[in-house]
Amino acid sequence: MSMDSFTKGHRREIRRLAGLAHERELSTAAGSLESEFGRWRRGEIDVFELNEHIHKFHDGVSRELYKAYAMGRLEFSVAGAIARGVLQESEVDPAILEGLRGLIGLAGGTEQENEA
Repeated sequence: MSMDSFTKGHRREIRRLAGLAHERELSTAAGSLESEFGRWRRGEIDVFELNEHIHKFHDGVSRELYKAYAMGRLEFSVAGAIARGVLQESEVDPAILEGLRGLIGLAGGTEQENEA
């Protein structure tokens, strides 16, 4: 189902859900960066190594999440977030959930294939 199939209100809600999922995934990913700051504060790594971790975070997971949630098709991004458990089905309007059901199934199948 494309975004055009949803009402204007549903499209607005899908954008909000995409923003919420993006924030949650970025927050989770930032946890690894936080641990590197801790290592730096304890003197386990120097500032140059910390800088390298920041650079890798920015060019890696941060960029991939940005592309998924800011440049991709939001209905796919939200469906994937639901399939991965980033968004709970109970957080999603039932009409939107029904419209995304097929995409959620596809995303869930892709997730299972990636784990194999």
